[in-house]
Formats: sequence, C-alpha cells, structure tokens
Amino acid sequence: MKLYLVRHAQSENNVLWQGADNTDGRSSDPEITATGHQQAEHLAQHLAHPQGEPRQHPYNPVETTHFGLTHVYCSLMTRSILTARYIANACNLELQALPDIFEKYGIYEFNEEGNRLGLPGPGLSYFANRFPGVNLPMGLTEDGWWDRPAETNGDFQSRVRSVIEDIRIRHARTDDCIAMVVHGDFMDQFINELMRVPRHEHNYANDWAANWTFHNTSLSRIDFIRGSHNIIYLNRIDHLPAELITC
Repeated sequence: MKLYLVRHAQSENNVLWQGADNTDGRSSDPEITATGHQQAEHLAQHLAHPQGEPRQHPYNPVETTHFGLTHVYCSLMTRSILTARYIANACNLELQALPDIFEKYGIYEFNEEGNRLGLPGPGLSYFANRFPGVNLPMGLTEDGWWDRPAETNGDFQSRVRSVIEDIRIRHARTDDCIAMVVHGDFMDQFINELMRVPRHEHNYANDWAANWTFHNTSLSRIDFIRGSHNIIYLNRIDHLPAELITC
C-alpha cells in the first residue's frame, strides 16, 4: 500500500496567519483562496499524469511511473473537501470523507478570554447540497459534524493513533494507492506516531510549531510493505510553480 499525505490548498486562514491561531478575521471552517484553487488544479493534474511518479521505493522498485491512485480521502473540513475534489475529479475516483482526519482541535472559535470554544460545524444538508458527489460518513446529522468542545492535545494524539490503525486495517496488506487530503498539524502528528518520533518540547512551544512542516498541497509518501512502513519523501511541491508556493 502506498499512502500519500496531502496538505490542503491555501485557505483564507493561512493568508491571515501571523504566528498565532487567534488572528482577527479567522474562520472556524475557512474556504480556500483563489491561489488555493490554482494549487489544487496543479496538484490534480500532477496526480493524474501517466508519468507523474517516477520516484519509487529503492528496495521495492516497480515499472510504473504513474501514481495509480485507487482511493481519495478527505476530512469534513471545507478546505480539505475543496482540495480533494480536484484530485477525485482528475483521477475519476469517488471522494470519501473520513470523520476522524480533521485538523487539531476540530471546529472552534476563540472566546473573549482567548480560549477555544467548540462549535457545531456544518450538518448533513450543507454537505449534501454543496458537495453532492462526496461519500459522507454514516451517522452525519443536521446537528453539525463536530458539536463538542475543542479537542485536547491528548485527545488529538489518541485520535491520530486510531486513524493510523484504521488505515492499516483498511489497506495495509493491499496494493491500494491512497491520497489522504488532510491538515498540517495532523500530518505532523501522523508522522510522529507512525515513526515513533517524540514531540520535541522546543518544537511545540509556540502555536503552529511542529517536528515536520508542510506547504499547501505538498505530497508526502509512505509505503507499507510486508509489515514495514517507509517514508519515501516528505513535503514535495514539484507540481507547483514558484509563484504558487505557500504555507
């Protein structure tokens, strides 16, 4: 199984961010920008190209030079769905939303004290009307897909471990090739958990600090072979022209 972790395209919050999450004008569930749409188009064309992936596992080489995606997953956050829809359309694949691959903390806003306050998030009608081609998770209602307090650090790390186990159960002993369109903090912790890398204290002392960093629409590839998992590369943005590179 090959897994591509894909960071979503540039969001409206990415443009506003100035070193902390509680920026004036921040949206709890932002859209992607005009630049983000261009990034997603370039990414989708790259993933659909018949010779788009010449980089293969050095100890398990294959003759193909295409990505050969079989599955496209997204979170229920709008920026992830908008990005992933480009990929699914270009590769003629169904887009499947997974309920647990959302960004750290979930859907929230800041209250007057500067604390994160959980919000309901969009409900079933929003997704059905705006994204009719997306395969939605069972149990989604009009109450909002989040509708709980902001996630804690401990809950976040436990959730990422559960997602890794779920992906293993679904795909680890298959020839599937998966694009999972997710979020920067989620990707960071996914690599930490998968490779058992500690969250180094100084790297997490500030907002949006991490062990690993990812540009918008970057590709990070992990191959699962005979019980092993190997990182082939991280944060590749070969598909983007210089003027469309953002973080």
